Amino acid sequence: MRVLKVFNNNVVLAVDEHDGELVLFGRGLGFKAAPGSPVDPGRVERRFVPGASASADRIAAMVQEIPPQDIELAQRLVDLARTRLGQRISDHVLLPLADHLSFALRRAAQGVAEIEYPLRWEVQYLYPAEVAVAREMLALVTQERGVPLPDVETVPLALHLVNAQFDADMSATAQMTADLHRILDIIREEYGVRIDETSMEVARFVTHLRYLFLREQQGRMLTETPAELHAALRSARPREYTSAGRIGTLLAEQYGWAVSTDEILYLALHVSRLVDAAAAADRQEGATR
Repeated sequence: MRVLKVFNNNVVLAVDEHDGELVLFGRGLGFKAAPGSPVDPGRVERRFVPGASASADRIAAMVQEIPPQDIELAQRLVDLARTRLGQRISDHVLLPLADHLSFALRRAAQGVAEIEYPLRWEVQYLYPAEVAVAREMLALVTQERGVPLPDVETVPLALHLVNAQFDADMSATAQMTADLHRILDIIREEYGVRIDETSMEVARFVTHLRYLFLREQQGRMLTETPAELHAALRSARPREYTSAGRIGTLLAEQYGWAVSTDEILYLALHVSRLVDAAAAADRQEGATR
């Protein structure tokens, strides 16, 4: 590894053997170092990878501001999340998570009132797996620090976990969460049905929408589906196909995307499943009265 930039005596920006940039932390690592000089691997205590959510300069500033013990605890939380949600949890989440955790611990120690997060109910319904892991993370924080953080902290922790799976920043994830809720509202309004946010159909729909966001951000397309399939679904479920078009229009207006006809097809299939499940639940409730 070679030094690209020295931030201070303990933090440097380096490049590895694959020309990948890394922010490195180690006591005295930057002392008398100069751009182009080799990095002593034995002195590197932590490595951070710049990404979409944080530049190298921002990472360096955070490393200097956050107490090392809070970074260590955040790493344990990331490791816990990986055991529950899989290896898709990105390393990029470590510092933003540590920054939030450090701030939350200071607030709790000072007895500052809870923060009311605006997406609390949407997050709990749209990301149940991440919320469940966030509650485990809070329990680990209490165990390690003896400081019980309020349950409302599951909201930002869950959003950090969503970020970690899509390498997005918090504002983008918050906007995506609000739009997912609006999309479910479109279906409620269109069909006058009650949607069980805890159902498997909603979980699958939200998962599809999350990956739609990721595909659009990365400029990737679904595999092209036969025209006959589009025609068959449009004929069999015209109302649901129209609803999918409304969802596509919402996303196009919100993000400037050109949502493909293949995406509309799969959205229509999910809308059909949601509507069918809601109708079946209503019939069952009516039969038991």
